[in-house]
Amino acid sequence: MYKIGDKVIDKNGKIFKIETTTEKDFGNGPSKYFVLKPVFPYDFNQGYRCFVPVEKADSILRPVMSKEEALALIDSLKTLESYPEVNPRERKVYFQSVISSGSRKDICRVIKTLSEYKEVRKKNNKPLSDFDHKLLNNLLSLFNDEVSLALGISVDNVNRFIRDRTGAVGF
Repeated sequence: MYKIGDKVIDKNGKIFKIETTTEKDFGNGPSKYFVLKPVFPYDFNQGYRCFVPVEKADSILRPVMSKEEALALIDSLKTLESYPEVNPRERKVYFQSVISSGSRKDICRVIKTLSEYKEVRKKNNKPLSDFDHKLLNNLLSLFNDEVSLALGISVDNVNRFIRDRTGAVGF
């Protein structure tokens, strides 16, 4: 169960802090809700808050990884295997299902796969598709946000920290 002050991640990978609980009636009678405040600016305005029903929080939110989990994940990056090559249409559907699973290791595999694919495309003087480009940038941003919180470092220093610790690139 979550409590006020916890940092959590929603299904879209956005990180929020549980600010308080409140009782609201959104048309189905009054229910208790967590009030979430974004930790990072994203595309939200300064006063943005979202409401998550307390009884559904476990299916909508997950906790931010701990420092130990972040270090273990970072240490595994260099040996992490990328996904086998599939055609772009299948890749889009498959990667979206991997991301919605919330598995950090699998999300890192998607990042690694797209980073490698980007390099292959670059060598052939071809751009990455709009979908792949957006997906890679979003995943890198979400990964960096969570790692920065877990390790207590700025988002701008995450890539350098990973390179210095493991030699892994593309993160």
